[in-house]
Amino acid sequence: MPPSIDSKQNDEPQELWSSSVPGTGSSLLARVAPVSVILMMILLLGIGLSMISSATITNPKSNCFQMQIKWIIIGGISCLAGALFKLNFLYRKSHWGLLLIFFPLAYLTTAAIATKFFGAGSLRFFPFAASIKGAVRWFRFGTTQIQPSEFAKVFLVLFLAAYYGRLPRAKIKEFVSGLLIPILASGALLMLVLLGKDLSSTFVTGVMAVGVMFMAGVKLRYMVILLLLGSVLCVGFIAASPMRRDRIVAWQHPEEAKDSESYQLFRSQICLGIGSLTGKGYSKGYLKTYLPEAHTDFIIAVIGEELGFVGIMFLVLCYLGLCICIMAVAKQCRMREDMLLCNGIALLISVQAFVNLGVVSGMIPPTGVTAPFLSYGGSSLISLMFLIGLVLNVSRRNIQAIWDEIGTQRCLPTMQERTQMPFFQRQQSDEHEISNDNKGDAHNE
Repeated sequence: MPPSIDSKQNDEPQELWSSSVPGTGSSLLARVAPVSVILMMILLLGIGLSMISSATITNPKSNCFQMQIKWIIIGGISCLAGALFKLNFLYRKSHWGLLLIFFPLAYLTTAAIATKFFGAGSLRFFPFAASIKGAVRWFRFGTTQIQPSEFAKVFLVLFLAAYYGRLPRAKIKEFVSGLLIPILASGALLMLVLLGKDLSSTFVTGVMAVGVMFMAGVKLRYMVILLLLGSVLCVGFIAASPMRRDRIVAWQHPEEAKDSESYQLFRSQICLGIGSLTGKGYSKGYLKTYLPEAHTDFIIAVIGEELGFVGIMFLVLCYLGLCICIMAVAKQCRMREDMLLCNGIALLISVQAFVNLGVVSGMIPPTGVTAPFLSYGGSSLISLMFLIGLVLNVSRRNIQAIWDEIGTQRCLPTMQERTQMPFFQRQQSDEHEISNDNKGDAHNE
């Protein structure tokens, strides 16, 4: 790398050419990455919208397609809000965000406990709480349902990024400040989600939290202890529920419970199987009509039946590309909290996508987790698009920081770099040196 010329030793202005100057080589990546994030998100939204239309095409009374368009519009507004919010303000107030989401989760958890011990009739004492298939996870306002656990992911990743980003590295290595305090805050939130019978959201959010802690630099032995405790808690929670035990047994032998516990899983695997390499063709699948929740949790099974293995692999590449682009934004960050936020969002999306793919294919026991940007539903879509807006916000800060670095540190090209320049750049460099010589002669006179 050519050394920068000290202004005290040389009065000539220093023109930027070298891509090895800190900040200049990454300026192109900093501009391309956010555009790629937007394109990948739009591509996934388009695939999801078209497959929701295909999954509900046999039901003329279904309005899922129209409702999903409405959720995408609202999600676009939330994405814009996330891109325009002052990040420093969000970091400073992130603990209040945890407290804000704590109360609705506690309300729904209380309602869930009441229905467990006093029956479904006790739900009338909890206005706006809605029970679907025995789980009390939603607020219902007319025909609109909101799932607070989806928004808990947003507040938690913001809190962890802000907490570890502003904590001195020596403090991160300590047990109390580096592990205990964030675990108490995260654990309280995750416990409420778990008591609301939402094991899938608990798992996805928990993996994201552990990942952010690892990236922040928490001691490895603390992480091992945390993972062991989490595994014991998860196994204990499954063992304490006869329904979940039956699901595990049915998952191991789906053909033996194809008309009961494995009804969805068995038909989902058949959809993937008959799709073969290229599928039956868009909207030409017929097994989707026998697949419950085909437009929500099992929409990837519809993609497998109609677009085949090629469609599934293209979808995996889209998720992979989206997460790589988000991590590229994280690589450009000048602030630790921005880096942790972007990597936490990439981890959240990738884990959720992996879990959904695992459930649909039978690799993971069935659980109610949506496919990011694909499945029908407002809460998941709005929260995820807000997170994408935060990534774009961070990218905007990165670009500004890079241009600030370019403006404060400049250097002349080496001879090797000069020979590799396009002609018009060499011409500009020659003109610049001639003007510098003229200025130097005038100054000497």
